[in-house]
Amino acid sequence: MFRPRTVLCERHELIRFGLKRVVSEVVEIVGEASDGMAAMDLIRRMKPDFVITDVDLDILNGVEICRRVHDEMPTANVLVLTDSYHATKYHNQLVRASARGFCLKSSGPRTLFEAIEQVTRGLPFCDPKITQLVKQSPATSMPNSNLTDREIEVLIRLDLRNKEISEELDMKLRTVEKHIECILAKLKVPTRTAAALKAVQLGYVLLPKMPGRDPVTGVTHEQTVAELQAELAIANEHLKALLKQNELLKEALNEKLRPSAGSSNPNAPQTPPPQRPQPTMRKPEDEEDAPRARSSGPPPDPFRSD
Repeated sequence: MFRPRTVLCERHELIRFGLKRVVSEVVEIVGEASDGMAAMDLIRRMKPDFVITDVDLDILNGVEICRRVHDEMPTANVLVLTDSYHATKYHNQLVRASARGFCLKSSGPRTLFEAIEQVTRGLPFCDPKITQLVKQSPATSMPNSNLTDREIEVLIRLDLRNKEISEELDMKLRTVEKHIECILAKLKVPTRTAAALKAVQLGYVLLPKMPGRDPVTGVTHEQTVAELQAELAIANEHLKALLKQNELLKEALNEKLRPSAGSSNPNAPQTPPPQRPQPTMRKPEDEEDAPRARSSGPPPDPFRSD
């Protein structure tokens, strides 16, 4: 089976370590990095077939990595492996930067393997959880709202600043402002905050998707799930190593016991079995000459009379 040469870029050491154990079943890891600049140095040096990268990276983020990989190595495919916050905040920018696939760290190995299979074949892939967020339709309809698709894209991003909306949707800043004016008028609300609240009432999820966090540690739930999956992958790797070692010990023990099956002391010198005497066959000539050897004179004449 073809195992694409892969560079892995993930800032969290535990997740990177566990992720390497999981994906090594289907890809060949030729390099790993914890920041964007180190990742690009590796990519230029190793020229991989496949890149797995997060978005939230130091020095260079995932968007810039995708853009540079596409410009310098257009045959290499990039899978973005990140959380729902960064996936929904930079989705369109990543698409324009030629990211081939999107997967959430918290989705688990099955979705990850499916993403790898698709992206390494040059096919697009998007985690269903991400698709549900970036391509939304209202759960309830509001009469006379008549929002256009473009206005809906702006509406669900009202938690972002206008400049960030402009970058994500690739539109001019003045165009964003006009869309917001139309949204306020159609929803009959005075402010963008009120429009955002109205959007939630209509069943939209505002982007970027804010992750839930542990109230004590402040770590996101998705991060916790990803770390647990990494620990599980590492534990499975250790278990496989122990089982293999156990099999080797069994083979060594069997090999040691095999020569001593017929002897209580395997180190004792082995004596050869006693030789059975071979019977000797007398030649017929010896039997005929035997009487002659006992008599020195000539044989008696039966017709002679004394």
